[in-house]
Amino acid sequence: MTQNTIGTAIYLAGHGSKTKPRLIDLQYQRVLRYRRALLRQDVINRAFPVVFIDIRLPAFGMGHVTLNDVPRFVDLHREVENRRYDTVFMDVDEIPPRPTPDFESAFIRSLLESAGAKVLNAFTDDGGAFRQELKERCGPNARDDDVTDSSDFVCFFPSLASEIISTALSRELQIPMPLEAAETHRIYERIEGLKRLRPYSGGGIPFVEGRLHTEWDRLNRKLADKTGADSPDNPDD
Repeated sequence: MTQNTIGTAIYLAGHGSKTKPRLIDLQYQRVLRYRRALLRQDVINRAFPVVFIDIRLPAFGMGHVTLNDVPRFVDLHREVENRRYDTVFMDVDEIPPRPTPDFESAFIRSLLESAGAKVLNAFTDDGGAFRQELKERCGPNARDDDVTDSSDFVCFFPSLASEIISTALSRELQIPMPLEAAETHRIYERIEGLKRLRPYSGGGIPFVEGRLHTEWDRLNRKLADKTGADSPDNPDD
């Protein structure tokens, strides 16, 4: 990026509860997917973003934030003020101040927009770009509410998800089960299948978790069959 070019940035920050954190690597993949959806609509600056990372957002402060806790946000804010970046992507749960949050986040959008940046949050799908692409790629029954941090973790990091499942169920999986227990076999097959998945091989770019796509395809086929049966060309007997 040349000195006179106005670029884009990604702000990543660890947040969420300590038992259910919003992982930075996952945020990054979700932001890139969201950015690709916006690029398809040709509504954003095409410059590849520069990434700013803070390990953890400030803890609860009733809306009062000590910016020393987020030094890379301070750097980003300064660059926005200096007109180096006009668009900032993030994937942050923007919770309002309330008695028991684990983190503060409302300051991010507020300060960056005041400095002149357009803030686009993958978490809230600002502009609905991801929702639109989801319908186009996965059919009318695809619901963005079904795409969660958990499903995206399996989508973007399937081998690691397999190891986590195996570890969580290690005791149960060691108990001998009857060979005819179909449900047990399906669990084993699912774990092994995830372990073998390589979503980035050959330049692949995963979109959503395969299980969701399969479920939506089934619903889409049912809807198509029902619509066909109810149409004038296919009257009921």
